[in-house]
Amino acid sequence: MLRAYAPDPEPYRADACPDWLDEIDLSLSGAHVRMGTHSLREDRWLTPDHHATVEVALRRRLLAEQRPLVFACTTFAEESAHQAAGMIDDWLASHSGVELPEPVETHHLARVGANVQEDLCLMVQHHGAWHLEGAVLCFPSLWVLSEKLGRPSELIHAPVPYYAEELNQRVNTFFDRLSPGKPVWRRNFSIWPNLLLWAPCHELDPSLHPHIRLPDGDPSGWLRSERQTLRRLPDSAAILFTIRVQSAPLTVLRQRPDRARDLAAWLRSPLGQVRRNQMGPMAEDLMSWLDAVGSARPRSDPEPVADNGQHLLG
Repeated sequence: MLRAYAPDPEPYRADACPDWLDEIDLSLSGAHVRMGTHSLREDRWLTPDHHATVEVALRRRLLAEQRPLVFACTTFAEESAHQAAGMIDDWLASHSGVELPEPVETHHLARVGANVQEDLCLMVQHHGAWHLEGAVLCFPSLWVLSEKLGRPSELIHAPVPYYAEELNQRVNTFFDRLSPGKPVWRRNFSIWPNLLLWAPCHELDPSLHPHIRLPDGDPSGWLRSERQTLRRLPDSAAILFTIRVQSAPLTVLRQRPDRARDLAAWLRSPLGQVRRNQMGPMAEDLMSWLDAVGSARPRSDPEPVADNGQHLLG
């Protein structure tokens, strides 16, 4: 079923490295998981781009054909959902140059979720904890909305290795202190065997893991990264969490040997253990390829990273 909703990979085979490659934190430290949040300018909150038409069309198709798997909103989140929809409408009117036909939707959260490339999750504080109470989740990275809906943050992240020991309390404190008008962003990454956007499952079927090389000897895998933002809704005990999935073929690293070296070192460190386990036999082969790419002459005058704000938590 996942293949039926997989986008055409050709438009995603970029000629140049994506800007977000430099936003991935591959530094080595003692922490297995980090918040790594940065302050965020208002004009950088959402990120419409040249994939908008394809990705919005896919989101609308999923909302029509797989609605119970991609949309939910409990009574705890109804008021916050209405407020979040208004904020997104206002932002799109002021900052987006992408014009799309209006979706046919009756629920305000589903309507704006069908108009942007980001997934939208509402964390609502009640009964002494932060709970996931509403979402338009069309592009999940191996998790199922129905299993997380209504649950507190620590149970939502229970499958994440080291989360309880290293991050749970910090996340709760951060949510408690996040102020309206001060959004933040963070980014993660994973390595996938192929290009998928909708993956509501715990792990990918082995048939989706072809261990193949491209004709020139490069691996056929993909970098998948989530650009996540968090912002407190005004006059509300709710936080809007947006998730933008961005993908690029591993071959873009040939243009950035420095990032290939960073990724190889990160994968070999204790921090990369989970990723290595996920890749299975592909891991050693990939690290060898990264070593070869990393030994190439680096490109000159790399493009500067956009200034998205100062580092807050690491």
